[in-house]
Amino acid sequence: MSTYFYPVAASPAPAAVARPRRLHPAVVPVLYAAWTLFAVFVYSRYSQLGDAESYMTGAYAADPETQARTLFVTKLAARLSALGGALGAHLAFSLFAATGIAYMVWQANAHGRHRWPLLVLLLLPNFGVWTAVIGREALFTGLLGLFLGALIGYYRSGGLYRILLALLCVGGMVFLRGPFGMGAGLLLLGFLVIVWGPSTRLSAGVQALMLAGVAALAVALLWPQLDRYITEEVLPKARSYFTIHSPTTRLWVEMDTSGDLFGSLWWSLPLALLGPTPGEVLARPVMLPFFLSGLIVIGLLLHGIRQALFRAPAGLPRKILMLGWLPAMLVVLIAYVPFGIYNPGSGIRYAATFLLLLVFPSMLLSAVDTEAADALDAQAEDPHATEDE
Repeated sequence: MSTYFYPVAASPAPAAVARPRRLHPAVVPVLYAAWTLFAVFVYSRYSQLGDAESYMTGAYAADPETQARTLFVTKLAARLSALGGALGAHLAFSLFAATGIAYMVWQANAHGRHRWPLLVLLLLPNFGVWTAVIGREALFTGLLGLFLGALIGYYRSGGLYRILLALLCVGGMVFLRGPFGMGAGLLLLGFLVIVWGPSTRLSAGVQALMLAGVAALAVALLWPQLDRYITEEVLPKARSYFTIHSPTTRLWVEMDTSGDLFGSLWWSLPLALLGPTPGEVLARPVMLPFFLSGLIVIGLLLHGIRQALFRAPAGLPRKILMLGWLPAMLVVLIAYVPFGIYNPGSGIRYAATFLLLLVFPSMLLSAVDTEAADALDAQAEDPHATEDE
């Protein structure tokens, strides 16, 4: 009886993953140069460029009560202006902000659907104008981009130098904008605890509840000092920052105590993020683009929260977002409300400082997807590698 042997077809090797289109880091400085030119030659004809002119002319240096961070920006702007003129100084600040964002894009390999939140943010007038001219907003944005890029890069491939870079950036951000810098520091602390701390089988949700309990206990213990700081320093300073002569100043807002601040968050936080209301836009039509931008900013925040809670894969990515990014975002937003509620024009400029933080979930998930695609590509090149292991 004859025996026949039939050849068995080998299982096909996994195909290489088709890579979606990515955002090239070089796009960022090009966009920023365009925003600088627009702000200097177009927007400045209809509205003032905030503190940019005062920084260049050294107006703040004459005030003996000027803070060190303001003096630093003033001297930097004056020297850059002396070297390259007003436009050159604006472009230098703009390039620094663009460099930080480009570094984050590079580390995250921003691609596919993950790149769209950042692209939308880069095209918003309230972000593009104020972070592309002389001011603390541009410097803070550059540091924040480097900071977020360092965290994402460390998540992907480690490197102690990235943690050192993140620490330096936090120090710079605290110097420029204390409350927002402390929010970044909280994100770094949460990131390090999650990445370096002992592994646990508890889900991110359970750990978030435990973190909320610890935070509530800490607030309760420190409440007398916190209440005094908010009532006697933060709120009076925020109110004094805005002139009553501006037609868009909200004189009806009364926020005199910490109870007023926390009790009004349900309406003051959305209003501060929105910027001008429809009625304020009718009174000053030049604010229409910023009203539309405010709606998009709120959408970006909700999108980031959705990614953190429901879209991030279980494990480190979800824990980083839920236990690091969400608490940091909450601290930053609460700290912003007193400075964003009184005057929408000034609030828009102030908010531009931290808006890049909104897209961190998208950038982190872009890095996560890139890691998964790299693993599949490696398996496609050597399909027997996993079997040998």
